[in-house]
Amino acid sequence: MYAELSIRPVTLKQFIQLGQPPHNTSALLESARYTKSELPVRLARRIKALQKLPFIVGTNPYIKKVYQLYFDSFELICNFPEITEEKTDEKFADMLAQIVANHSENIPTLAKGFQECKKYMPAQDITSFLDDMINARIGIRLIAEQHISLHNARDPNVIGIIDSQTSPARLIQSCANWVRELCEGHYGSSPEIIIDGQIDTTFTYVPVHLEYIISEVLKNAYRATVEYSSKIKRNHHPQIVATISKGENNIGIRIRDQGGGVAPEDLPSIFDYSFTTVPQDEDSHADVDNILSNVSRRAMQTGLGGPIAGLGYGLPLARIYATFFGGSLNLISLHSYGCDLFLRLNDISKSFGNLRI
Repeated sequence: MYAELSIRPVTLKQFIQLGQPPHNTSALLESARYTKSELPVRLARRIKALQKLPFIVGTNPYIKKVYQLYFDSFELICNFPEITEEKTDEKFADMLAQIVANHSENIPTLAKGFQECKKYMPAQDITSFLDDMINARIGIRLIAEQHISLHNARDPNVIGIIDSQTSPARLIQSCANWVRELCEGHYGSSPEIIIDGQIDTTFTYVPVHLEYIISEVLKNAYRATVEYSSKIKRNHHPQIVATISKGENNIGIRIRDQGGGVAPEDLPSIFDYSFTTVPQDEDSHADVDNILSNVSRRAMQTGLGGPIAGLGYGLPLARIYATFFGGSLNLISLHSYGCDLFLRLNDISKSFGNLRI
């Protein structure tokens, strides 16, 4: 029944209004009631989509695990009592936080499941299913996390998951520090990063989305740079350069590396699910997964699901997050030299009333 109901999209403007002022009990209860009524409909649609998969795919243990998580979450929210006062809302927010934590590894789990089942479904059907699943998942998590975040309001610039002073330079540096440590731990060295352009830029955005995208892009750039240095016997790694620009309504970020670029025959596939340049023999696959697991866990803690080295979901996911609010992510490769990745993001304060979740 729930799966047949229409979803009720919410605009970012409504998200902002529900969070002002930070401790407005009436607004919190309104947010809770919307969340409690809307999430079961969206969860039911995901459950139905999973049920429609070919039988042999649906019985895969990884995909079955994701199905069970969606079903359990649906029941928990449906069976939660009506929210009429602050104490009940606090319990509801706590339950939502646990649900978000339970779903933190859904994307890696689905990736493993479809990796095992790819011979049972046409590639285009898998792509279509995953596009719908991931976009729906983003909407579900944004609604849940917005309500959870409203209970922890401390910074007047931050309303729920939206930060009106998101700093690309600060976020790039934070992600670079994290990836550099992992790179040095695995390879024994790492390139430096330069952040230039309009480094004082701030804009209104959902920081955890940008953190996921930047972490994935930098992970690729660092790995490619170090491995290409080894291949051509460079004594020193060239720097990675992140350039920030700001237009009237958009933010641009270009990340340039000298990691050898993408082979021409691979270039058409870089945004395909399951495509990866990581060696697929068993040992190297496990090794890369382990080395980058901290980045994965870091992004998963934000509710996004982390980079999946060796499974080929990193760039496709990064592009979905980039385009969710009308942005774009494109890559230009010069084989035997390096890559320029161009990220364009909308300042969402310019279109609050139009952006729907």
